[in-house]
Amino acid sequence: MLPQFLVIGAYKSGSTAIQEALRAHPQVFLPAKGPSFFAFDEAPAIDRPLLPGTVRDWAVYQALFADAPADAVHGEVSPEYLANPWACGRIRARVPDVKLVAVLRNPVERAFSDYLMYVRDGDEKLDFPAALDEQEERRRAGSPTGYYLETGFYGRQLRPYFEAFPRAQIQVHLFEDFAADPDAVLEPLFTFLGVDPALGTTPERAVNVSGVPRNALVGAAVRGGKRVAPLLPEAVRRRARTALVRGLDRPALSPEVRSRLVAVYREDVAELEQLLERPLGHWLEDGGT
Repeated sequence: MLPQFLVIGAYKSGSTAIQEALRAHPQVFLPAKGPSFFAFDEAPAIDRPLLPGTVRDWAVYQALFADAPADAVHGEVSPEYLANPWACGRIRARVPDVKLVAVLRNPVERAFSDYLMYVRDGDEKLDFPAALDEQEERRRAGSPTGYYLETGFYGRQLRPYFEAFPRAQIQVHLFEDFAADPDAVLEPLFTFLGVDPALGTTPERAVNVSGVPRNALVGAAVRGGKRVAPLLPEAVRRRARTALVRGLDRPALSPEVRSRLVAVYREDVAELEQLLERPLGHWLEDGGT
């Protein structure tokens, strides 16, 4: 069995919450998040770190859907597909009729949220401006913290999909729309996938929240939780996640750094506006909302 839909990204744009909403729908089947198969399928070179759960074998990938009920719509969620330049061509070659879903977040806010996630997990030691200065060097070295900027060029990343697939096979949503009213995004998403919107449920709001641990104890709990979470029942994971979120602070993005990022993304946001036929100038304003 092959996927009938793919949620292709973007990173730190609500894909985990979308995954939960899809998994909760009785007419949808999903394997674990992030197999990222098409990003590395027959790739001549791997230019970025492989995340846990990545699948590179075709038979193993197909086996992910072996338990799908015959009447269920089945697909998977891999944010790597949008960021990875190899993925679009492999998706077109393997599953040309697949439906594609993207959820995009203000690239300035996305970059900062990505940074805070690595701070939260103890993998980022520099302040944000200094980390931005090292992006190119880190990316060339294959560091997982070298993509804060690169991952937010949605216009550049989405254009190959719009060129390779009919627009009727692509649906794009904005993170801020989902945050403001999840049902307003989930209803057209379920309809697009061919399942009954009335059977869907709104996911928990706080999922994979980024932030700076308030103290060393919270930081240790976050890092330890990542290791043991896969072994815990879902109800326990939810309670632990809720408790940890209370121990995270989210610092404000300085006006200077925001202006720096706005300049980086301005041209790409204009390209994205053309693709989506939707104004996105509010992403480039001082407030970023």
